[in-house]
Amino acid sequence: MENILFYFANFPVYSYGAMLGLGLLIGSCLAQQEGKRKGFGPDFIFNFVVGVALAFMLGGRIYTVYQVHGWRMILYPWVLFSGLQMDERAGGIAAGVYAIYFVLRYVSNGAAFLDVLTPPVALIQSLGYLGSSVLGRQTFSPWGVNLGEFNLHPLPLYAALIYYVVFSFLWRMRRNLRYDGQLFLGYLALSALAQRILIPFREESPETVLPWLYTLAFVVFGLVWLYLFTQAPLTDMRRRRDLRSWRSWVAYLVSLMGVGFLMMRFFYWRFS
Repeated sequence: MENILFYFANFPVYSYGAMLGLGLLIGSCLAQQEGKRKGFGPDFIFNFVVGVALAFMLGGRIYTVYQVHGWRMILYPWVLFSGLQMDERAGGIAAGVYAIYFVLRYVSNGAAFLDVLTPPVALIQSLGYLGSSVLGRQTFSPWGVNLGEFNLHPLPLYAALIYYVVFSFLWRMRRNLRYDGQLFLGYLALSALAQRILIPFREESPETVLPWLYTLAFVVFGLVWLYLFTQAPLTDMRRRRDLRSWRSWVAYLVSLMGVGFLMMRFFYWRFS
């Protein structure tokens, strides 16, 4: 099931594609803004984002067509452009491979570059989940999505809220780093924890080895993050304390609740 948000020139605009596109737009702007502070030019960031997006779409589309036509698609490659369906997992793998190639080939300080990209990636995931229509297991909770005889967990909403918290926390912490790669390692740990939290609400059975793998990943990445954090030097500037910091934390929590409320309104409006 896929939600149509609106029609543009008689073509349907689906919720997942629209929110993923919005995430890419906002995320690339944030990455370009943060890249200036880290010494990466806007054009450099833009080229990376475009390359990753193309790798995601091509990888996901090629795998989808291959599932239907097999190697015969080489004989009539135009079938790649005859539809819009794509496999997200295959697209993510292709995008990851391209990202690794780009970092190794063109980036001198890969850890700092990953720190620039990490918060925008979490935001893109949050908005992508918000547009998804893949609901969770059956539930009797009042906040479930009613589909006639079924009442299902709003799994995309859970994921969108969790990843927005991850994004906002990383974005807030980006100016107080002790070492390059700190945001990236923090994201790996928090993302593993997020996936572990979401597993019981998914349609597939949670009684698998996957929960333990996510827990192990959270522990490993968390310990590596903590070790590097304690070993990194603390400059005088970072030892200073803002006497008004509690106010900024209050504003941060209020903004989180405000964005969370808007996300919930949008999500349930889609299924109303």
